[in-house]
Amino acid sequence: MLIDFRGYAAGFIVSGRVDLTADRLTDQLNRDASLELADVTLESLVDGRTVTIDQLVLEPRELFAAKALGPRGDVAQRIVTVEHRLQAQIGPYNVLGRLHAEPGLSAMESVLRRWPMIPLTEATIAYVIGGVLEVRDGGTIIINRELATWVRDPEADEQTLATTAVLAAAR
Repeated sequence: MLIDFRGYAAGFIVSGRVDLTADRLTDQLNRDASLELADVTLESLVDGRTVTIDQLVLEPRELFAAKALGPRGDVAQRIVTVEHRLQAQIGPYNVLGRLHAEPGLSAMESVLRRWPMIPLTEATIAYVIGGVLEVRDGGTIIINRELATWVRDPEADEQTLATTAVLAAAR
């Protein structure tokens, strides 16, 4: 099934269509070594200039974040979770959203136990494009823990900050 896709990379934002071959985009980003996009638009963070191309192959590990636009997954497979607020700085992007963790796990424990691409619901992403701060509510935004400078629970004390060194040790 073709779905709309938005990815946040080092110097640009990429939009296009991707063939969803997993139950959820998060699953596909964690499973596949590459994504083939069609009808692609690249938007430069430096000046906002756009370029349109027919196709592009991306490696999910190169993405700082992605916008989940596909199905939410099978309702029957959902488990009971506890929501935690989570904030992450990933390259030029700052993301704030809700992490759904197993009961009994702190937000940081959950982040460190997961696959690299982690979905945050009710998320907001902020970045500078063409010298202007953009703040966008994004529904579900999938963050790449492996490229994060830091991740923290903004509602907890300073001890919950996970820095690059801690995140790297989890790899």
